[in-house]
Amino acid sequence: MERYKHFSHPHILSIHKICLEGAQLTCNGCKFPCTDTPVYSCSECNFFLHDQCFNASRTLTHPSHPDHPLSLFPSPTYKSGSFRCNSCDKTGSGFCFCCSNCEFDLHIHCAYNTLNPKSSTSLPDEVELKSHPNHPLKLLPKPPYVSGNGKCICNVCGTRCDNNGELYRCDVCDYDAHVTCTTLQESVCREDHAHTLSLLYVNPYRDFTCNVCRGAISQKRCMYHCSSGCDYGMHVKCVGLIEMSRGNGSAGQQVAGQDTG
Repeated sequence: MERYKHFSHPHILSIHKICLEGAQLTCNGCKFPCTDTPVYSCSECNFFLHDQCFNASRTLTHPSHPDHPLSLFPSPTYKSGSFRCNSCDKTGSGFCFCCSNCEFDLHIHCAYNTLNPKSSTSLPDEVELKSHPNHPLKLLPKPPYVSGNGKCICNVCGTRCDNNGELYRCDVCDYDAHVTCTTLQESVCREDHAHTLSLLYVNPYRDFTCNVCRGAISQKRCMYHCSSGCDYGMHVKCVGLIEMSRGNGSAGQQVAGQDTG
């Protein structure tokens, strides 16, 4: 078996032409599911890379940011551990093309889709979510409707879906999810809390206040919660936010479009 080395991982990788049937693998580069694509994997770790992520250029001249070349980073360069993509305006936590001079960032797939719009994004047509186990969700180019108040709400995080953006949807249950919300990490860490935070697929608490934005977390949504038993948790979209100072009595800002009910 051929062996490969990638700058983002300390161990040797091997390639698998087809993902194992039934395996739920997530690319550690772009954070999207590995489906019907060659996968580079580490036999020592639970580490996988899509072919596109493995072969991505270390530097890139991109038409959306022509003044400076973009550098490929294996993880965001910000203290929050996440970045906001300047193409799709969605949060990312994996590989990113970055101009550190301008704080300009692109998801790896957004960068290559712009360069070659006819190329597939490698997004699977269907995904299965633990937060909605009864039916698979199908990929749609944009929401087929908006709710009565003019919004389409992601049932995972509780924030608005872009009316012109891709999403996953269960038509049987009217259950919608951002593309990025289908690949949430099982556990995360924050600099302001000593313990690991685990993803809860359904908020089990009747009344729970997010420790970052101080907004209520609906029982219908996913959330991150301290795995060591602390009464500490947050919206999934608040994980990458830096908690604001409360020295002046401010309670911090709520994520735009957050559904607290």
